[in-house]
Amino acid sequence: MVLLLSTCKKKEIYPSIPSIEYKDATFYMASDGTDSLMVLTFSFKDGDGDIGLNQQDTNPPFQAARDKYNFPTNPYYHNLHIDYYELIDNKYQQIIKDLDPDATPPVFDTLRYQYRIENITPDGRHKAIRGDIEVKIFPSPHFDAKDTVKYEFFIYDRALNKSNRASSPPIVWKRQP
Repeated sequence: MVLLLSTCKKKEIYPSIPSIEYKDATFYMASDGTDSLMVLTFSFKDGDGDIGLNQQDTNPPFQAARDKYNFPTNPYYHNLHIDYYELIDNKYQQIIKDLDPDATPPVFDTLRYQYRIENITPDGRHKAIRGDIEVKIFPSPHFDAKDTVKYEFFIYDRALNKSNRASSPPIVWKRQP
């Protein structure tokens, strides 16, 4: 009787649309004392466990479509999207990159990070899943006088459900003086 009770596990139930939440930012220092890498950690929950893609998931809707500037145009190829903001004049603003200053009109894009989370669907009958995802982020090449930033991010599952948008608190990178 005791063995039977100890093996009964309550099934976790979550919505099939993934939910995410900021957890932590850990910095790793270069030999000069400046931050050279940040690991952004966020938690996730998903009721049907369809988080992540396999390497062979490159057919529609996960194909790698790109524009003439080699930027991805299909939001589902990358299932993790991270937008980068800098504190400018006491307001967080997305950074705009000049892609083609010679074009008429000029072509601009916002600075963002895009990744493919690998398939982490659990084996077994119950697919509900929760856990943490860690993402390595290097300082933006657009870092100049700005050192306080924040990141907003979301994920897609394989059913193309978009999670909520989560946000980091203000993050201060240590830069070389």
